[in-house]
Amino acid sequence: MQNYFEMIKNRRSYYNLSEGIDLSNEEVKYIFEDILNTTPSAMNSQPVRVVLLFDDKSKEFWTKVNETYDNKIDKDKFHGFFHAKGTALYFIDDDVVRKMEKDIPSYADRMEQWAEHGCAMIQLNAWQGLREENIGASLQHYNPHIDKWVRDLYDLPENYRLVAQMPFGKIEEEPEEKDKAPMDKLLKVFE
Repeated sequence: MQNYFEMIKNRRSYYNLSEGIDLSNEEVKYIFEDILNTTPSAMNSQPVRVVLLFDDKSKEFWTKVNETYDNKIDKDKFHGFFHAKGTALYFIDDDVVRKMEKDIPSYADRMEQWAEHGCAMIQLNAWQGLREENIGASLQHYNPHIDKWVRDLYDLPENYRLVAQMPFGKIEEEPEEKDKAPMDKLLKVFE
């Protein structure tokens, strides 16, 4: 169990990234394939979709995101996003969610929430899986402002709802420690 907790502690939001990772694009792709195949989803619905952008495709993406925001993304963060090895785009396939709502009407009001849970688990598993390979990442949310052009640029169906963007790459600098809330505010125990 100790190794697992060390793995959790090592996962941080890394912004100062570069391309020089030790894995090939194909090896990174396999990490994502394994995560998509092993992360649970509500009633095995598998509503999460991932688009991987490597190298120049990732640079093009972040350039267009910055343009969408009138080139006002924080310069240091943008530098890390732009120079990262790649970016994972996380989507929920709303057609899967609608089908589950129809097929299991007694839980229809929960299907969207459960799809979000599944997407969050995949994001965290990818973040930790990459970190185990000495690849840093952070989770970004520039949607919904980029949704339309992302679907158009990558020829994705309308039912793909963009949830988050994860630039990843070689860790160039460790982030500063963040303050944590007092544990008695976070955890209550009754015995």
